[in-house]
Amino acid sequence: MLKNYSDQLSKLNVNIPINLVLSGGGIKCAAHLALIEKIEELGLQINAISGSSGGALVASLYASGISTQEILEIFKRTSLFKFSFFSITKAGLFDTFLFKTIIENKIKDKFSDLEIPIYITASNMQNGKVRYFSKGKLLKPLLASCAIPGIFTPIIINKTLYSDGGILDNFPIKPFLKSGLPIVGSYVAEPATKTPLQLNSTFKVIAHATYLKAHAAESFKFAATKMTVSFPLSEYSGLDNKDSEKIYTICKLYLDGV
Repeated sequence: MLKNYSDQLSKLNVNIPINLVLSGGGIKCAAHLALIEKIEELGLQINAISGSSGGALVASLYASGISTQEILEIFKRTSLFKFSFFSITKAGLFDTFLFKTIIENKIKDKFSDLEIPIYITASNMQNGKVRYFSKGKLLKPLLASCAIPGIFTPIIINKTLYSDGGILDNFPIKPFLKSGLPIVGSYVAEPATKTPLQLNSTFKVIAHATYLKAHAAESFKFAATKMTVSFPLSEYSGLDNKDSEKIYTICKLYLDGV
């Protein structure tokens, strides 16, 4: 049975700003746009946004003054795997830093220039600790947060290698735990229920187990939020930009329990 998230959102006090948490999930993060539009529609004010990976990208663009529909167009037009970005000499199949040409003219230069404060999650690949960037230049932390290990090269920030924020914190509520304001979450990595026939190979079992483990590492955080919208998008890979329009449309309907 689908939840009527719109009804839950409408019960939030419009006079109290919310802190918004956006999970990672690649192209599936188009779902975040549907939730942000619902928040705008209800007249709720966003105090700050934290995001990991694709969620960090949405947060950075939106806080830079880019509309949700413009962000959706960016998702639709941008292929994550461009042959010209292919790298054989670096620690990843594709050179993450070359993606700066796609986004650097769309985001603000510094965190302090943003219309809404944001926190970008990235994983320190050298000491295994998570970092929440909120000051200084915006571009490198954003690229680092989106750098899926093994596929996209890590980003060097102050002589330290950083990769995908989702490695260590794919649902970054920590920046808001002491704020006192309601936390609203948007989560796009909910696993699907599988039948035995859908788990009839070694690869399928391992893939699903990995997905379940990642979900278990994050879902307990939902209890610390006022509400979290958990979108059922497991049938999408999160890496094909052709899915972005469909994901956005489905999630618009899902928010109303349709």
